Amino acid sequence: MNMPSVLLDIPQLASWCDWTGIDPLPISPVGRSCLVWLRSGSAEARSAQHLLTLKEGMFLFVPPNAEMALQPPPGLPLRAIVFYVANLRVQGLPPGLLTARELPFVIPVKPDHMQFKRVLEDILYEARTPQLGSQDIISSLLRTLIIHCLRELATYEHPPDAPVPSAVPVQPAQSPESSRARNQENGFSVAQNVKVYIEQHYDLELSLSDLAQQVFVSPYHLAHVFKEEVGMSPIQYLIKCRIDEAKRLLIETEQSVRDIALKVGYPNANYFNLLFSKMTGHSPGKYRKHK
Repeated sequence: MNMPSVLLDIPQLASWCDWTGIDPLPISPVGRSCLVWLRSGSAEARSAQHLLTLKEGMFLFVPPNAEMALQPPPGLPLRAIVFYVANLRVQGLPPGLLTARELPFVIPVKPDHMQFKRVLEDILYEARTPQLGSQDIISSLLRTLIIHCLRELATYEHPPDAPVPSAVPVQPAQSPESSRARNQENGFSVAQNVKVYIEQHYDLELSLSDLAQQVFVSPYHLAHVFKEEVGMSPIQYLIKCRIDEAKRLLIETEQSVRDIALKVGYPNANYFNLLFSKMTGHSPGKYRKHK
């Protein structure tokens, strides 16, 4: 039996980010729709009018022109994948919406829902390693992701269109400065946060400025405190994490050196070979044979 099309346009990935941290994460779609996947941790999604609670694996939908901030518990990092989507048009709804109400809401996806995870991982792979046809593949995967979200909404015990309980008083989200001070009181240092971020994002192209932005300090300050606490610079630690993971993959898998180089953040396999040899004293091929 033929079913009518749910989506009236081809969704486009306008921008995205893979974020890990202990400070509030601002979400500002600015005319686009936003899907946030809480990959790990927990958080409160706050705006001037709303307070929503998210747990690991859940989705947050933020409609165009709404603004929110994801606030993790004190001192506890969260990891969130944020997709800003253009051209979202669902049959029978205004552009940019998944329901009739222009309000943010949570989609409580079941933790064992592997279809969601597979689609999300495929989108991330294409976004991180763009190549011929990546944008077309991402748009196709976004269609699949959005339709899965609509199916989850259809099974809601209390759908987002149901009457809303009386509003919960919302306290203003803390500024990066106060949040940073709070986390330092809880034993979290700038260096520790950047260290965790590097360990989880070593496959991305990261500069000292990128890392400094994650913790709201200057690159100079980050370089100083990181070297003092960790014993090496942030970029040296990034290289160490990449080479350590490459060693593991060389020993435990049969992936090609080129694939391993790409997986740990080096699109240029020749550069990876030179760097690996410098760090270990062996080429990747020889390291694999000796081990």
